[in-house]
Amino acid sequence: MDIIKFSKFRELLLNQKIRYLLTGFYNTVFGYLCFVLVFYYLSSTVNHFLLLGICHLIGTINNFFSYRTFVSKPKNSSLRNYFKFNLVYIFTFLINVSMFTLLTRVMNWDLYLSQALIVSIIAIVGYILNKYYSFSNRPIFNKVK
Repeated sequence: MDIIKFSKFRELLLNQKIRYLLTGFYNTVFGYLCFVLVFYYLSSTVNHFLLLGICHLIGTINNFFSYRTFVSKPKNSSLRNYFKFNLVYIFTFLINVSMFTLLTRVMNWDLYLSQALIVSIIAIVGYILNKYYSFSNRPIFNKVK
């Protein structure tokens, strides 16, 4: 009976989407906790956009290595993947800053509630872009014929 349960669990872990969800959950919690800690201790004295940048940098490095290790395991150059991954995360950072400004400055939402909503949206965008761009085996720029 235990062998059957382990076999089903192992089968689930072999599914890339399940691994992405588990790794994404970990990355989301890690990134949000980083945000909470950094903003709790520094938001009264340091510019919020600088703090978002610091959190983004820490989160991006963590996310790259966790996705590369547990989800994608690409066969091509890690430097190329890291470059593509960072392009995706620069894009998500721009989404984050735009939405954070809108929600906190224009709509006067709470910092922590705003970031929780933003992280949820970015997780979906990040999944799509990472799966089909960052860790794909396609070249960075397709040659035009």
